[in-house]
Amino acid sequence: MRMHMSALLKLFPPPKFMVMRYAGLNINDDGIHCLEYGHVSHGLVISKYGESALPMGLIDGGDIQDEKKLTELLAEFDRAHDLSYVKVSVPEEKAYLFETDIVGPTDVRSVEQHIEFKLEENVPLSAADAVFYFDLIRPAKAGDPVRASVSVVPRTYIEKYISILRGAGIFPVAFEVAPRALVRAILPPAGSDTCLFVHVMDRKTGMYVVSHRVVSFTSTLGSSSATQGDDALAVRVLSIAKEVGRIQSYWLSKNAGEPLKKVILVGRGATEYEAPLGAALAGFSVGVHVADVWQNAFDVNKYVPAITRDESLAYAVAAGLALPS
Repeated sequence: MRMHMSALLKLFPPPKFMVMRYAGLNINDDGIHCLEYGHVSHGLVISKYGESALPMGLIDGGDIQDEKKLTELLAEFDRAHDLSYVKVSVPEEKAYLFETDIVGPTDVRSVEQHIEFKLEENVPLSAADAVFYFDLIRPAKAGDPVRASVSVVPRTYIEKYISILRGAGIFPVAFEVAPRALVRAILPPAGSDTCLFVHVMDRKTGMYVVSHRVVSFTSTLGSSSATQGDDALAVRVLSIAKEVGRIQSYWLSKNAGEPLKKVILVGRGATEYEAPLGAALAGFSVGVHVADVWQNAFDVNKYVPAITRDESLAYAVAAGLALPS
């Protein structure tokens, strides 16, 4: 069970972040998506949203190849959508993920100090050069230690993005790794099943194992442009199915008796993958489902958003970032 998540990557004080109205801003290799919620009497509604493609290669695996060009494009995007304050995604490729046992007190400061002490054993960064957040995982049985799942990002990467965003007239209040934002948007608060997110993007596919709403494993598949149309879909489905099998084997070896229960598809065009991937994984006893991006935002029976269900799948990271903490 998730016990605590420090969503701010240790950069900004919680009181300022909690009261500030902000949009979720997802920037990845494919493009930019933003979404902001507004509050009405019956809950949340979408108050603004927008997207823009990025030139091929401007961002590659999370690495920014032309900071000046990205600043210009973000300034243009801001003029169109009036973003002001934003919570920003960090691509999974730029984050290190590890788990560590917590011995002793489990208050926030004590856990942070423990993680800082353990950082250099697990990632090639010192505490001074890193920003991180963590989830605490309750032990499976009495007597076992509490474990922390820790995501670590180089401080220089965050500082570079802060500089770019502020140069564009946009002010970041926090950063969150993209898989964690998906969990916030899509999984119910009491969810405990172990599932695998398959995040379909134009130029890559993210694969994230989530157990008790904690991101426990990530990998990224590249996408070939050598094939087109139905052939491209078939090739990509086969590649994803093979990776699911590899991840399932790894997960079972690490967590005996706790198999992946379902695959959750998200990202632009994810609905096209549901039937063929389900067929390809028929022998794994794993259900394949398309995500409900509005799971934790509003009831679509009471409020119908302007974004269609298919369109919403591309906004999933931004939707999770935008949810009030």
